[in-house]
Amino acid sequence: MAVAGAAGEAPPLGPLKQRMLLAMLLCRPNTLVSVDVLVDALWDDGPPRTARKNVQVHVWALRRLLDGVGADGRLARGVGGYLLTVGDGELDSLRFRELADAGREAADKGELPLAAGLLKRALGLWSGPALPELRCSRALSDEAEHLDLRYLQVYEDWAEVELWLGNARGVVGTIPELTALHPHRERLRAAHMTTLFQLGRQTEAFAVYDEYRQFLAGEFGLCPSPVLEAQYRSMLAGGENLAGRPRGLPTAQEWAGR
Repeated sequence: MAVAGAAGEAPPLGPLKQRMLLAMLLCRPNTLVSVDVLVDALWDDGPPRTARKNVQVHVWALRRLLDGVGADGRLARGVGGYLLTVGDGELDSLRFRELADAGREAADKGELPLAAGLLKRALGLWSGPALPELRCSRALSDEAEHLDLRYLQVYEDWAEVELWLGNARGVVGTIPELTALHPHRERLRAAHMTTLFQLGRQTEAFAVYDEYRQFLAGEFGLCPSPVLEAQYRSMLAGGENLAGRPRGLPTAQEWAGR
């Protein structure tokens, strides 16, 4: 949701607590957020005795800010909490989810070029990591981590669809950095291996697997999953059994449960 004045510039959003309040409401748009949840977001386990009154003050200031930029009546009081109304196309996180869901639906129907395009558009909305200045709050940190995880899941979906289409060159520019940032994610490792293998860089693909194997052994005393092990052995055999549904791409039922 873009908050902008007449000149199109974002106005000051006020002190830290007010920005945290706005962030928590935007993390749960069009949903009544209880005062208790807001207090927890603003003060964690050490709220002052005046916390609920302070929330009212911050809401009042935030409502004035929103009304001043043409968003009159968006922030309303409900039973035990507050609700911030957001319209279609106004909040990137909602649009991100809509595009990701549409991409998943297209993939389930076998419309892979359409799926790749929709998932790519969803990823294009991302400028993460989420809420970088507000993670001092445990509640907001949890919300931010959920958004970050959602991005990774959609990226993995997109990469697998692109690889199923044989478009390793479209993936290779971004996947090494993400794999390095999230070394525990097996789907990323699998997609990274497939990307390199499709580009004829078999030695590097095998190195990605070996690095992951050593990482799991050293950090958790575990081995790669049987699925990834099978992918590795297929690559050793020349990739004869790599065709089929993108590895790890969830079914519609699995996606709906996320």
